[in-house]
Amino acid sequence: MSVARVPVVLRIPDDGKIWFISDLHIGDGTPADVFFGKDHYLSALVQRVEREGSTLVIVGDAIDFHQAWTLARVLAAHPDVFSDLSRLARKGRLYYVVGNHDHEINLFQELLQFRVCDELLIGDDIRCVHGFQYDPYLRSRVGHGHGWSTTFHHLMERYLRTWLRIPLGEFYTKGNRLLFWLAHKAALFANAYARGMRAFGLTRSADAINHHLDYWTQGNLGDSMGMFRPVLDHLRTGRFRAIVCGHSHVPGVVRDGEGEQAGTYVNTGSWTFASSNYAVLENGAFSVRDWMTGRVMGSELYEALADGSVYEKDFWQWWRENYMGLFRFREGEERKGRLRGWESYIREYQHLSGGPG
Repeated sequence: MSVARVPVVLRIPDDGKIWFISDLHIGDGTPADVFFGKDHYLSALVQRVEREGSTLVIVGDAIDFHQAWTLARVLAAHPDVFSDLSRLARKGRLYYVVGNHDHEINLFQELLQFRVCDELLIGDDIRCVHGFQYDPYLRSRVGHGHGWSTTFHHLMERYLRTWLRIPLGEFYTKGNRLLFWLAHKAALFANAYARGMRAFGLTRSADAINHHLDYWTQGNLGDSMGMFRPVLDHLRTGRFRAIVCGHSHVPGVVRDGEGEQAGTYVNTGSWTFASSNYAVLENGAFSVRDWMTGRVMGSELYEALADGSVYEKDFWQWWRENYMGLFRFREGEERKGRLRGWESYIREYQHLSGGPG
């Protein structure tokens, strides 16, 4: 019989400069590795933290075990990055907050010498957790079959040579369009079956699939992982002035409220695909930027969430507004040839680790 691991909570002072990164999802170096070979850039960030004498907090999901299968494959594909991280850890200036992809925690502690915790408290009123704790779908599933479903997802992407991700408009692949189409047909069948059974006096419900598709839709529209409102609720009712998370891959700094009672939600974004996001806490203030481009990220990616418009649509309304027939979706068709996202990095920078520094 397995024994549940007791959550570890660590505390550090807030009187120095602290850097935050998360959701690196470093894999095995194959085309299915969504870290996209940004080793040179990540090493440069870690080395800057080291030169400054600052602290680095990795807010979970650094290694994508589900994609790479073994740590040995990851270390072989990205040796310099982990050498730099381990060196910083040996100096006592690297903390690791456990994420939902982190099922080999002992490897972080024993091999890489990270200081590992489930929650990091900074000063008296800043909380740092990965973020799955605020995810209405995953918070009860981490450790209970979530790993198998994630591994299956990565296998599908690896062997179908496609991306199965949200938002659909950005990952407008044939495989992803087919997945959305199949989800719609499965929901139609589930709802028709439930109505048919009720007509015979038998209680059946399609609520589970409908709720999950609504969660999926809201993520597609901007509230990835459904964690925005739960984080704000905790800020409003808890004792923290700031909550720092990763998990959603949506970077930004959102200030909630006015005056001394205002709270701050900081999301560290990710290092997947074309992203290289990081957050900094210095002199009591947070900022979020992208390392490669220098872009400053405020609350712009959260405006539709803050005004509530994202939550006004369910899956069925989104489908009616977007599906154009023949596996075409409006939000994807409108982006074709207009936006440069992660796909431009595939074409132009297959070997980013040799790029400019």
